[in-house]
Amino acid sequence: MVVFRPDRVGPFPFPKSSPETRRKDFSEVEQPYTKEQAMLEADRCLRCGTPVCIDACPVQLDVRGMMDAVANGDFKTAYERIRETNPLLGVTARCCPQLQGLCEDACVVRWGGQPLSIGMVQRFMADWEQNESRQPGPASEPKTGKKVAVVGGGPAGLAAAALLLRYGHGVTIYEESDHLGGTAWYGIPDYHLPKDVLSYEAGRIVEAGVVVKTGVKVGRDVSLSLLLDEADAVLVATGSRDVRTLDTPGAQLGGIYDGYGFLRRVYMEGVDVYLRGYAKELGKDVVVVGGGDSALDCARTALRLTQGNVTVVYRRDEKDMPADPIMVQEAKEEGVEFEFLSDPIEFVGDGRVVTGMVVAAMQLGQPDSTGRKHPEPIPGRSSTLKCDSVLLAIGRGPDSFLEKVEGLKAGPKGAISVDDHYRTSMTGVFASGDATTGETLVVKAMGHARECAQRVHEFLTGLEGRHVSLYERYYLERTTEDSYQDMLDGKEGGLPPD
Repeated sequence: MVVFRPDRVGPFPFPKSSPETRRKDFSEVEQPYTKEQAMLEADRCLRCGTPVCIDACPVQLDVRGMMDAVANGDFKTAYERIRETNPLLGVTARCCPQLQGLCEDACVVRWGGQPLSIGMVQRFMADWEQNESRQPGPASEPKTGKKVAVVGGGPAGLAAAALLLRYGHGVTIYEESDHLGGTAWYGIPDYHLPKDVLSYEAGRIVEAGVVVKTGVKVGRDVSLSLLLDEADAVLVATGSRDVRTLDTPGAQLGGIYDGYGFLRRVYMEGVDVYLRGYAKELGKDVVVVGGGDSALDCARTALRLTQGNVTVVYRRDEKDMPADPIMVQEAKEEGVEFEFLSDPIEFVGDGRVVTGMVVAAMQLGQPDSTGRKHPEPIPGRSSTLKCDSVLLAIGRGPDSFLEKVEGLKAGPKGAISVDDHYRTSMTGVFASGDATTGETLVVKAMGHARECAQRVHEFLTGLEGRHVSLYERYYLERTTEDSYQDMLDGKEGGLPPD
């Protein structure tokens, strides 16, 4: 019998290192659970008959199975359950905003107290497997002789490659940088996602049999047509890359940088390499323009590099800020300042580099297409912020390079246009993730790419329109009660989903 306990383990939503300590280096902010803490937290799970937490997860992570096994100290089974649908467990455990419309937000326990810390238990399991007890990967179906080229080695490309490999297809990833991981490598700070976690989990996918060709930019070094000569299908997962810019007067001054490019410079080869080449890039007074997670990443990274004064400028108020509220709180704890209801109208300088940013005071008017109130300037009210540098993080659109050079049909805002089966305008070429939707969460891009990989599998095997996905075979063919009991008994009823 499951006994509901309103108490929980440690501070909510997770234990953190002290602000004084973490603002001085790039060590991980989020502190892990001990084995005992993970088991206690997992034991709070009600083992719901209809686990809405699974439905809320873009990759259908078996939260219920994980919690039940961890509560009983059966870490091997817990790992098997969650690895079936998610090849990047440690990455998503750290990067998912679980409380923002995902698994923890859907947890029914929250109606009687705080929701389960699903991400923390998932992280414990990922760390346990990486550091204490390496486990075998999930089973695969027999080889089909079919080959798929995956363009892009970020989380979406890795998730698609892992699923296609399990279906028995040969998979080759083409990645233009020297590292797998995409935005997760260069766009998520080390204090949020240590590189060793991403490297390990990407490496496990490669060890399973995925071939990787780094330093190859498809559309420049090799064409889609050539890939189709060597493979039976191509899956494009190039992510979001096209940054939005400002036409504000003075925007051409030195010291004004694309925030996404800044993060890439810092994290692509590492902080030490960045400091050797760009040690004086920022100065001591840094202004960040934007209100999303990337703006917060820029601000907190700049703070650690300069130990100076960092201010985030956002044109709406705090409650309308799209950034994860937890990240906003952490930034404030570390000393980042915020100027809400402010919008840059001019950059001023000495003729060569920026020295200040003039901002208009804003007020919120009628709701716009996003449902948020539209910011409007208050006539006659402005002020000037002193700055040595400005980082612009005001959004990114899909990477449009490939569609431009290859002639793929474009959709809204430069996205690659796809149909309901993820097919592009070029026969045999499919596309998924941020390249088709615009910038989104890592786990959502992974879920989108897995669906695309499913369609590619159906295309390769002649099952279009009538194949049942692995997820449906595993979770939906049987009653919930029987399915869960079979999981506990170790009877999986055929190949589980990747």
